[in-house]
Amino acid sequence: MRLPTSSITRRLPLLISALVVVVVLAFSWAAYSVVERALTIAAMERTAGASQRLAGMLDESARRLRSDMRRLAGDARVVTVASGGDARRALAVLDSMRTASSLLIGVEIRDRRDAVIARAGRALPPAMPAPADGADATASGAWIGPLAMDGDSISFSAGAPILLEGADTLGRVVQMRRVASGQGAQSIGELIGSQATLSFGNASGNLWTNLVARVEGPPVDLTSPGARSYVARDGTPRIGAAAPIPRTPWIVWVDSPRSAVIAPARALMGTLAIIALVIVAAGVLVGWLLSRQITTPLVAVTKAAEGIAGGDYSRRVTSTSHDEVGQLAASFNIMAQQVADAHAVLEARVEERTAALQNALAELQATQHELVKREKLAILGQLAGGVGHELRNPLGVMTNALYYLDAVLRDDRPEVKEYLGILRTQIGLSEKIIGDLLDFARVKTPQREPVAIGELVSEQLARLGPLNGVSLESEIPKDLPPVCIDRVQMGQVVLNLLTNAMQAMDTGRGTLSLRATLEQPDRLRLDVADTGSGIASADAPRIFEPLFTTKARGIGLGLAVSRTLVQANGGDITFASEPGRGTTFTVRLPISNGTE
Repeated sequence: MRLPTSSITRRLPLLISALVVVVVLAFSWAAYSVVERALTIAAMERTAGASQRLAGMLDESARRLRSDMRRLAGDARVVTVASGGDARRALAVLDSMRTASSLLIGVEIRDRRDAVIARAGRALPPAMPAPADGADATASGAWIGPLAMDGDSISFSAGAPILLEGADTLGRVVQMRRVASGQGAQSIGELIGSQATLSFGNASGNLWTNLVARVEGPPVDLTSPGARSYVARDGTPRIGAAAPIPRTPWIVWVDSPRSAVIAPARALMGTLAIIALVIVAAGVLVGWLLSRQITTPLVAVTKAAEGIAGGDYSRRVTSTSHDEVGQLAASFNIMAQQVADAHAVLEARVEERTAALQNALAELQATQHELVKREKLAILGQLAGGVGHELRNPLGVMTNALYYLDAVLRDDRPEVKEYLGILRTQIGLSEKIIGDLLDFARVKTPQREPVAIGELVSEQLARLGPLNGVSLESEIPKDLPPVCIDRVQMGQVVLNLLTNAMQAMDTGRGTLSLRATLEQPDRLRLDVADTGSGIASADAPRIFEPLFTTKARGIGLGLAVSRTLVQANGGDITFASEPGRGTTFTVRLPISNGTE
């Protein structure tokens, strides 16, 4: 049921709800904006502080590493080796240093020409970074190099000069270390929070890592101090801050997704939304209760009217009031009853007229079909009478000529004999068509006599000629009683069925089945079956109609003549076919009682 737009049932609840929604939305948006701004400022301060603390932690680690490098470079055994002593004296200290740290890739002692004197672990690149290459060195000469890719892992170099007493430099100690493993990254993640991410890289921005694998650096200008809001490469809004690590070429970047920062504000919005829904629902309920008291009687009449308009003539209005609305309901019920009565009378008349029209249409179609059939038969009778006799005479002359030629050309070429056979076959087909025309035009009264069905079938098989590769299966018991038929007419029917079966198996393969049984005490059944292509379901209703054929040659009278002859001999003919598997024609004939 559709209410008009100006209905009180809609207007009053909508007006109350709209007012409540406007007030709640304005209050919610103001509260959300204040909370979001405060959370963003706090998150930026927290992110900047976390980056500074991490930079301090890494600075402390870098100090210890430089101290270790200075201590190694000042070891007496290392100085002795750099002065030209036995390198084996320094291997112990190098091996112990490598064993103490699983992150150490290799450590080497090199001379003034940067040639390797002693080594522990893997060989290092020949040109390791040095302070002169841009790394920040302390006053004592120890330095830490930038991050670099080492296969699939990330490493960095560190070194210190080997000095004699005074300022004479004998060489330097260099090492390469892997960046801290994922366990260290997990510890730092727990420190800065599960939602925050850490990136650690070169100040030049060419290589970044999260202490587990290589990652992309932040798409911001790292030279600007302080925290900032930005959009990541995947389109996610984030808040991040950078902090350089003193006396190293490194920088630390800490950031968090902005969605995690403003999550409390969104939670507040969810709470406010629930409160708003409750308030709106209360406003709608109050408005609906008020409008329902006004519109319920009118809505009942409207629904009943719409039901009758939709075809439900049983709809009525129930009203217990005795005011104007009650009078309206009573008048409506009287009108609905009158409409229902009129509709019932009209439907009865329509059904009566429809049935009469359908019967008339069926009779008209049957009459038209019968007229067309009779017209065909009349034309066929005229054609048979006028053409049949005229064609038989020249065909007889041609047959006699063929016999003469066959007799005088005994020693001629084989192809001449072949063409004579073709002519003879075609003349036989023409005679059959003429015979069908004449037989259909005027069926002679059958001269019925007792005939053995096996003998009749054998005669027609002999007339059929060679089977050309088709298998023959015959089940005709010799003890079957004779049938009372016209031998010539029923012979023509059997020959016609055999010929059709052979033509249906024109590929030269298949099986021709003949079966005779005593179906009833006074009825014998003869089945002629083939394994050909079958009859299409669309052609089955017309298969016995005159002039209907699906063959490339013929005029469609064979089965029509056969049915006429079978019926004239007191029998009937039917068929069953399955497309693609073959057809079976069944002829039922009366049994001879010995008195014909």
